[in-house]
Amino acid sequence: MNYSMIKVLILKDWYLQRWTVAASLLGGVIALAIVCIPGNLTFFLGLILLLTTLIAVGAQLAVATMVNERKEQTLAFVMTLPISFREYTVAKLLGTLIIFMLPFLMLVMGSLALFAFPHGAPHGLLPFTIIMAAEILVNTCLIVCTALVTESQGWTVAAIMVGNIAINIVGYFVAHIAGIAKGMSGSIVSWSPAASTVLLSEFALIALFLSLTFFFQSRKMDFL
Repeated sequence: MNYSMIKVLILKDWYLQRWTVAASLLGGVIALAIVCIPGNLTFFLGLILLLTTLIAVGAQLAVATMVNERKEQTLAFVMTLPISFREYTVAKLLGTLIIFMLPFLMLVMGSLALFAFPHGAPHGLLPFTIIMAAEILVNTCLIVCTALVTESQGWTVAAIMVGNIAINIVGYFVAHIAGIAKGMSGSIVSWSPAASTVLLSEFALIALFLSLTFFFQSRKMDFL
């Protein structure tokens, strides 16, 4: 494994996407500030802006670091470097997800910090918040893996649409699972077996996406 070349490709993507990450952090901070303003309207507006920011940065990173390499014909140059398909796949997956995790973790931690305020979100919403944060990560992995395997803007856009719809569907069904729903409006955190099952299922789905990506990449006959 050519770790030095993997590091170079990751640092290259990080440098090119640094302003995207900065913009997402700014948008997330603004969203959290709106959430802190008393009132149901501002709470939901801030929540929508926060979700939009996280989804948008994941989609932008996938398009910019993978799809555009094919469109701008820089992939041909990258594959002339001393790097195998496996190393290229590792560099793209690891690099894009690491870059995404910076704004993701900071904004998720900021969201969880709101529960510490006396008049913040009801503590019973904490399990639902964690589950939906994991669902955003699932959505991002779907988009990134699709972009890497297909190198197609059309398929990547389709993955973005499927992921956005899935977030809404998952949010609706999770909010109506008896073991989770009954504690959402409470003042104490009630972590149920149902919440653990959903969370573990999301991480299993992420592992499946990553495994399938390596499988499909290994079967490619031509990267150029």
